[in-house]
Amino acid sequence: MQTPTGWPESVAGLVAAATGTGRIAAIREALSAIRALPQAQQGRPFRLGICRTFTVETQLDALTLGLATLPCRPEIIVGDLETIEQLLLDDRSAMLQAAPDALLVLWRLEELHSRLAFEHDALSAEDRERAATEVISRIESLCTQYVKVAAAPLFLSTLPQQSASSAGMNDIYSPHAPRHAILRINQTLLELAARNSQIHLFDFSGWAANAGALAFDLKMDLYARQPISSRLLMSFATALADSLRPLLVPPAKVLALDLDNVLWGGVLGEDGVAGLKIGHDFPGNVYRRIQLHALALKRRGVLLALLSKNNSADVEQAFSTLPDMPLKLDDFAALRVNWREKDENLLDIAQELNLGPDSFVFVDDQSFERERMHFRLPEVRVLEASEDPLHTLQVLTQCHAFDAYRTSEEDKRRSSDYAAQAARRKLESNSQDPKAFLFTLQLQARIAEVEDATIPRAVQMLGKTNQFNVTTRRHTEADVRRLRAVGANILLLLSLSDRFGDQGIVGLVIALGDSASGKLTLDSFLLSCRAIGRGAEEALWSSLLARASAMGYTELHAEYLRTSKNQQVEDLFERLGMARREGGSEDHRRYTLKLPSHHPQPAWIDSISEGVVANRA
Repeated sequence: MQTPTGWPESVAGLVAAATGTGRIAAIREALSAIRALPQAQQGRPFRLGICRTFTVETQLDALTLGLATLPCRPEIIVGDLETIEQLLLDDRSAMLQAAPDALLVLWRLEELHSRLAFEHDALSAEDRERAATEVISRIESLCTQYVKVAAAPLFLSTLPQQSASSAGMNDIYSPHAPRHAILRINQTLLELAARNSQIHLFDFSGWAANAGALAFDLKMDLYARQPISSRLLMSFATALADSLRPLLVPPAKVLALDLDNVLWGGVLGEDGVAGLKIGHDFPGNVYRRIQLHALALKRRGVLLALLSKNNSADVEQAFSTLPDMPLKLDDFAALRVNWREKDENLLDIAQELNLGPDSFVFVDDQSFERERMHFRLPEVRVLEASEDPLHTLQVLTQCHAFDAYRTSEEDKRRSSDYAAQAARRKLESNSQDPKAFLFTLQLQARIAEVEDATIPRAVQMLGKTNQFNVTTRRHTEADVRRLRAVGANILLLLSLSDRFGDQGIVGLVIALGDSASGKLTLDSFLLSCRAIGRGAEEALWSSLLARASAMGYTELHAEYLRTSKNQQVEDLFERLGMARREGGSEDHRRYTLKLPSHHPQPAWIDSISEGVVANRA
């Protein structure tokens, strides 16, 4: 179990001990140590509601510890057994009234349809098929009705294969037997999650398959309806926490990779190009698999960076001549092939990409390089790779730093957009007039209201944007749905494109309205680091003022909450024409603006503001 960067080694040691032993005393000791940390280190509050068909009460300490290491300050609410629909579909239920940040359903075929699970031999094939269909219909109905009642994300567990089945091999060959039924139900769950952004999965089935025969305790299942084995309880808790991680932890953005004995076998400077190992046979196939995984991450929107102490000409030759190389040099958003220290090169890349070091995951086979990176840049997540390529492959594929529920169109175009950034910088460097350069970009902006289809992108930006973000408030998908449902609120997204490409959605504003008082309060105003420096924030601000004025608001209030990363927006509201109010502090500044008002949109941006036409200079 990975502990957050910045936690004391003593706390990390207690967590490791609890994870390794699974003893209740060790788990509680680790929890006590975490709760003694400053709240800023513990993370944000997170309330999880659990609806279930089996007992979990005695295992809540372990589940709480798993969540706490994300980090967050968890509170777990457990509903009564076998009351899933009552808890999830009645907006007056105690579960929904508690306003959880997420809801989890834990279930098994043993409880969903006990006859199919234990008496299927007494049923005809048609009756077994009908039983599976009944379970599927129940799940589909639950999802259809739930999204109409509640806004919190709903996590449905896949069904594990039965922990105790008397059928044995016969189960494989009997039509619509439990094994077949479970596979069919799980396929339905996968399809439901793929179709609806509010529905997510906890892969209970996958965890049980990986854990094997030790996953379940038959005696405790029969005695107390408590099937999860105490020996693997922390493994189960970790798997559950990993499923919920993207709700709470922004994914890393850059994978920084060494070359020698990471992306290929051998040392280029010693073995030469001909001596490097990469291909379809061992051990070259291990390095090829590492490259394929890195390429898959790139397709999901992760940026790749190359950090190598080598001669650049030799590296170029290797990439251009080696067969069976999935990665090409142009797959990397940034290259640093030189003899400088890798932490210095990583800082250069972070500045080039306009990202913080905490956006990086670093992979190197040399313990010296990993330790130096740990020491010089503790914000960087350093994977504990090794000189054994199989271990490196396992560490990389099991890394959850890049986890996200879905890949947006903006994610897919991110790598190509950073390549376009290089073209923009080259054009800018050749231009003596900054404003003339902006006109040559042929910028186009589209400002539109947040819709169901764009809520995931809004939540993604709220979770990931740190630099150009005046409050850095982290809202969940449930939060955004609730805010959007209030007609007095304004939620806008800005999409940006130019002559070099379409960047997609890069800006967001959330303003909370009080129609009775005529007051509008800015909750969030942020811009992706890829869009900084081109006036996109002024286009978004212009549209916000136009809408606020059209809706009859008389005052706009805003605040700047300083973080360690957002100093570049500390004077943003002054630049946008707001008046600073008395009181507060340099870390918490308050502003106001009388409405109606307008802000001229930059003349170099061709803007379309859906619903209200923005004011142009």
